[in-house]
Amino acid sequence: MNWNRILAIIIKSWHNAKRDVFRIFDIFWWPAFELFIWGLFSVFISKTSSEGVNIISVLLGAVILWTFFDRASRDMSLAMIDELWNKNFINLFSTPLTIPEYLVGVAIVATLKLIISIVFMFFLANILYGFQLSSIGFYLIPAAIGLTIFGWSLSLVVQGLIIRFGHTVEVFIWAISVLVQPFSCVFYPLSTLPEWARTIAMALPSTYLFENMRTFMAGQPIKTNEILISFGLNALYLILAMIFFTRSYEKAKQNGNLIRNY
Repeated sequence: MNWNRILAIIIKSWHNAKRDVFRIFDIFWWPAFELFIWGLFSVFISKTSSEGVNIISVLLGAVILWTFFDRASRDMSLAMIDELWNKNFINLFSTPLTIPEYLVGVAIVATLKLIISIVFMFFLANILYGFQLSSIGFYLIPAAIGLTIFGWSLSLVVQGLIIRFGHTVEVFIWAISVLVQPFSCVFYPLSTLPEWARTIAMALPSTYLFENMRTFMAGQPIKTNEILISFGLNALYLILAMIFFTRSYEKAKQNGNLIRNY
């Protein structure tokens, strides 16, 4: 693996961002929008609740953690689709650049954008609603890592589908987050889902992370076995996603879809 070529991908993304202000605006707009909407909803629920549960902290914590998955599942796919739209994807791989080097470079750029978004969200949540980082505490680290990896796995699947089937699949870049969220138990416990939905939910790494987020924020010890299950599922899905992406790329290269579609 050549880190100079990986650095070239990062520098290229930086120059693209400087030329297009909307790439930078996107980092701040969606976190602010989601935080504003859900923050107001949290305040409303808190005022109408007769219980002593700090619903504001729980819901805002869920919104912030969900951003890790949401951006991870979108940003890597958007980086690839940008190259496809600009008819540059084939040009990238006419160089010595390899698939792993490309993915690592794009992942680094996506991570940097994600960090900026999360820091901005924490700042905004503190200013608008008095949300403290200590509400999530150390649990932020495993939750952030797990949700980011899960987002990357689904992003690789979406990218593989786009490469293989063309532009018609691009809608999944934005739809995947909406499809996964109801089963991830982001804003409600697993017990609220019907039996058939629980089966799907328990196959998602995100479900265990959000269940333990609420447990941790309620002052109870997290369930280590569930965290291990979550990371085990993440490892499995990431490996399968990388295999799927690589095979989709090779298949598209063999049958000429890359040239015909892009």
